[in-house]
Amino acid sequence: MSKSQALTIDVNEQFPCLTRSPFIEATIDWQTHANKQLVPETLKTQLNQRLSDYPSIQPSYNLKVQASGYSDGTSEVEHKTQWNGFRLQNHDNNFVIQFTQTGLVVSNIEMYESWQTFSQEALRLWAIFQELAEPTIINRLGVRYINKISLQAGENPLTYLKKVPEHNFNLPLTRESFFVRDTYKVPNYPYGINWVCTEQSQVTQRFLIVDIDVFISEILELEESTLTNYLNEMRWLKNKIFFNSITDFALKNFGG
Repeated sequence: MSKSQALTIDVNEQFPCLTRSPFIEATIDWQTHANKQLVPETLKTQLNQRLSDYPSIQPSYNLKVQASGYSDGTSEVEHKTQWNGFRLQNHDNNFVIQFTQTGLVVSNIEMYESWQTFSQEALRLWAIFQELAEPTIINRLGVRYINKISLQAGENPLTYLKKVPEHNFNLPLTRESFFVRDTYKVPNYPYGINWVCTEQSQVTQRFLIVDIDVFISEILELEESTLTNYLNEMRWLKNKIFFNSITDFALKNFGG
């Protein structure tokens, strides 16, 4: 898309269905604050009552480290652990929830079925969060997809991605990794985008991570229809960026 073109989001646009998708995690993240005091034991009971399909529930904590220095040259480091909420996982182990005092994170980590299934489950969980935590504003709402692309020995990242960082050192070097993070604003829409691409190695395996995070800040209208519209538009942006960043070979290799 050239700079002269106006961007129009079309949530009804169809994208290729990938039978061998490199997807490893999808996340919908509400950053907010509970407007109601959350008591650990009470909240655990309430979650168990409403989410019987999420039998695994574990407390989550924040660790705060405070260092103090004194005039006599001595110092002191204090560690404080504070309860922040619960982490839940469903029967099939493909959905993980972080239900905390500062928001809700819904992650689909395996067996991704469809955007409709994922977003509807996230909105169901958000309705429960609203009921129990009574937030009044969403500081940030994000849709994030992480993809992992395996590279064969000697395979160039440009086999899969249309663009990767160039190096012009004029030296006989073999690059082992790279990291790129771009941030974009979407003209005429309230969205921002973080696009991260990195090449990494583990023992004898090389792979690319393509991480696309689309977000909106400061939402005052918490109605489900409004949030659904935001989520669908952010999903469109995520898809548009992903499919415009991969090569034809990658598309075919992923089963598109």
